[in-house]
Amino acid sequence: MSKSDKPAMPRPLSVDLAHYTKAFKYIASVGDYFEVAQKWTEETFYGHVVEKLVTNLGDGTDGKLLRVLGIGSGSGELELGFLNKLLTKFPKIQNCVVEPSESLLKKYEANIKPEHETGITFDWQNRTFDEFLENQPENSQKVHFISACNFLYYVKDLNEALQTLYDMLAPGGILLAIITADYTGYGKLWRTFPSLGCETAPQDGSQDNASPSHRIDAGYVRDALRQLQIPYHEDGFAGNYKITECFSDEESEEGNLALDFLTHTIRFRDAPSDLFQQVLACIKESCVQRGDERYFQSKNVCFLITKPTESATQ
Repeated sequence: MSKSDKPAMPRPLSVDLAHYTKAFKYIASVGDYFEVAQKWTEETFYGHVVEKLVTNLGDGTDGKLLRVLGIGSGSGELELGFLNKLLTKFPKIQNCVVEPSESLLKKYEANIKPEHETGITFDWQNRTFDEFLENQPENSQKVHFISACNFLYYVKDLNEALQTLYDMLAPGGILLAIITADYTGYGKLWRTFPSLGCETAPQDGSQDNASPSHRIDAGYVRDALRQLQIPYHEDGFAGNYKITECFSDEESEEGNLALDFLTHTIRFRDAPSDLFQQVLACIKESCVQRGDERYFQSKNVCFLITKPTESATQ
């Protein structure tokens, strides 16, 4: 077979928002990410975020409006949990939601409960973060809390994105960014095969000269924050995903969707055979078996970044 006859690498998942959304919804349905993240919210978020905001800003009993920004908010499962905790001390919240997927944004709106409607004003932004920034007034108000869960994977310049988010914080404000840990689960897979899901990936499936810009994990975020000299605190939680169908000899839509999301590649099953087998073996290394089922294990890191108050900088 000549070089031109070799199977080309399938397209990255990021170029097809509809397929991305479908794959995301499937992997979420077979995993416990949201359940574990909600447990983290119940047990940890209040102390790490709400209490610190009260210390830095005072509570909302004097009518103070808490400005919140969610980026890549998805269907709101995590953010609504954050908002529930924030409402206990800040009864008036202005929440701007930035999400490029229209279907996920509609699901977010459907998940809103009466207690959210009475205390929170929602500003729905169905656009990417770059589009959102382009439409912001030059002197727009700073925000007190930014939720950037599962957003940093898709930025083109990580240092610039983190600096932009930090600059959007009011003094005493807090940024929460959640991203997969390095060298476990997703992080191990993406570092082993840095071309996966890259728009600049070599078409023969080789892993040479591939930009890791949107295969970002916690290790890259940690390095960027140190370079920017932005202090941070780390916490985290683990997740499991039932992906037995990925290893079946019989091709299935479920297995394909799981593979597509893990690799961030559309129809990864059509990738060059050698690469497909190597990636599948790497995925298997991050799995545990329970009975007849295989579960992909991956840890998540929560970066908590607090902007100093004006008094602290004097």
